[in-house]
Amino acid sequence: MSTAAASLPELAAQLAAGESAMSAGRHQDAARAFEAVSDLLPQDLGVARLAAVAWQLAGRRARARAVLQRSLTVANLDATTDTVAYELAALCLDVGAPAEALTLLDVVARTRPGHPALLGAMASAHRALGALDQAWRLAEQAVAKDKKNPALLLTAAQVRHAQLRFDEALTWLKKAEAVRPLHGPTRMQRALTRLIQGPTRHGWEDFEHRGVPPLPSGCSWWRGEALAGRSIRVLMEQGVGDLFHFVRFVPLLAERGAGEVVLEAPESTLSLLQASGLPAFAPGAGPATELAVPLLSLPLRLGTEGETLVGRVPYLRTSLNEAPHKTSGEPRPAENRPLRLGLIPSGNPDFLATKLRDLDQSALAALLELSDVQWTWLLPDKPPIAVDSLDVPHLSHNWLDTALLMSQLDGVVSVDTGGAHLAGALGLPTLVLLPFTPDWRWGPSGERSAWYPSMRLLRESTPVSWPEVVARVPELLALWRRETLFAYGPTTGR
Repeated sequence: MSTAAASLPELAAQLAAGESAMSAGRHQDAARAFEAVSDLLPQDLGVARLAAVAWQLAGRRARARAVLQRSLTVANLDATTDTVAYELAALCLDVGAPAEALTLLDVVARTRPGHPALLGAMASAHRALGALDQAWRLAEQAVAKDKKNPALLLTAAQVRHAQLRFDEALTWLKKAEAVRPLHGPTRMQRALTRLIQGPTRHGWEDFEHRGVPPLPSGCSWWRGEALAGRSIRVLMEQGVGDLFHFVRFVPLLAERGAGEVVLEAPESTLSLLQASGLPAFAPGAGPATELAVPLLSLPLRLGTEGETLVGRVPYLRTSLNEAPHKTSGEPRPAENRPLRLGLIPSGNPDFLATKLRDLDQSALAALLELSDVQWTWLLPDKPPIAVDSLDVPHLSHNWLDTALLMSQLDGVVSVDTGGAHLAGALGLPTLVLLPFTPDWRWGPSGERSAWYPSMRLLRESTPVSWPEVVARVPELLALWRRETLFAYGPTTGR
């Protein structure tokens, strides 16, 4: 249906269908209905906002981002009120479109220059773009104008965390907590700032403010008491990278006296987890249990404190009959052939900070141009670049297929995504390329991982500096060929 062919009653009916679906909690249906109208009226920011909110509620940030980006390229921002522009900017930040947020905030600045909330939002946008010095200048100005605003105090803490200035971040979080006690996002930021410095009980306690899955019917929450033969269900939450990371804690439940253990996991991971000897079922499937616990709550409930269980790696494998893979003692790659390396330059597009986490096309092209490497693409989607040094196998969405392919290679080079956690959990040599502000689990510095002994970390030394990271890869690959980079040894974990 073209714009010309669409009558006002037809558009109104489509909007009504979207509103009805939203009211019924059918967010994906609502998003499709609203987006169909936005396709016909791309300049209408109100319709774009409806579609983006629905896609966000459906868990599809990338679709929400795309709708907003398209609409903002054709909309007349001069006709947009500052209130609408501010609301849209906040939505852009929520779906990972910080550049578009700044464009909208410039509209707000025309009528409200220097407003504390505007400065705080601009600080958040610059932080999301990696412009940390500018983010801090704006956060300082915002807090100076409104010293008791808990949202601005939290923004200041987030910027200081992004700058790796964790003591100062905790100071700002203490101020925010004093003004707004027991605030979930503030506690969650404190968890991230604590955990990036090393797992501790205090960090895990704050981590409970992340938002946990609902309690299944007929179950009681397990809070760390003696299991005494009772059955327990481990609830899936967040992404597959979190699953591959935290599943190491699941066997401890049986060791601590649980009867039957049921691990909920996405369909795409079941064959891999079952091949690894784990009692994996699709969410809601499997035997009924007496108790339940969220997967990411296991370190707290088990009382592991600072333990990373690094001695249990590898804990994933591709067959029950397969011996665990160890880097130490493996044959060195033949010196008369290229290294065969898997490549994962990007992750889930619905992740919030894709702009800082994923390699841009120029960095990807530079990697693919490296000599003496035969790359294998380890993503289901086709690569944006076609070169002779890149093999592109057919890859399903079954993670066991990815694990089998990884196991045939000399190693894996990846950004921080589920594939990196899979390679590390398999005990495969893995080089992880990290942004300046890494996720909490990688720590703030160092080339060793506290969680995966076969992994090495290559970090940006300044924000948004992938060219510098890629320039250091050849030296590390030379060490890789000599098998000195990945030899097992002491790590920062216990």
